[in-house]
Amino acid sequence: MGLRTERRVRSKGAGVRKQRGFTLIELLIVMAIMGLTVGVAMPAFLTLQRRGATRAASAELRAVFHSARARAIARGRHAGVKFTKSGAEWYYAIYEDGDGDGVRNDDITSGIDRCVAWPRRVLTDARVAFIAPPPFKLKDPDGDPLGPASSPVQFNTSTLCSFSPLGESTSGTIYVSDRVGDVYAVRVYGATAKIRTLRYNPGSKKWESR
Repeated sequence: MGLRTERRVRSKGAGVRKQRGFTLIELLIVMAIMGLTVGVAMPAFLTLQRRGATRAASAELRAVFHSARARAIARGRHAGVKFTKSGAEWYYAIYEDGDGDGVRNDDITSGIDRCVAWPRRVLTDARVAFIAPPPFKLKDPDGDPLGPASSPVQFNTSTLCSFSPLGESTSGTIYVSDRVGDVYAVRVYGATAKIRTLRYNPGSKKWESR
């Protein structure tokens, strides 16, 4: 009697386990739904990642300019940020005026304006944001043509931005792009040495303050 009861219990338990399982077709359906969900969400996630990276890269560049501006005011002499390109990477170094006429490229070459912060790679933590022109043609914040062949670092005709102890600077812009569609402009205004960040809105085709 006890043996029959035990067999019945085992049989019932086996039946319960079979009812709680999944068939191969059900598993395939679940996997298909998960794959579809990931496929739909992934592009949106990558877009957010790129936008976050370009925004962070722009903030990093602003910090570099603010540091040079603060140095010029605190020490009572010009300080400048010079950008140079090596391969696909951009680097920056900070120089200090040595003869009272501002930080100049010729004085940097001759050693009169000394380097006080050796070259460092720009955007060291960015993986999808670059100092680069936009991947398509548009108009810059001043209304002039800007495209893939343009220089991403524009301070007059050079890549040097100098700050004076009186709160003035070289006017210019440096562009950050994810090389897909997100474009930022970090601008330095000469008369006031203010630093502003603008983002290009493809929909309105206008630059918006950030």
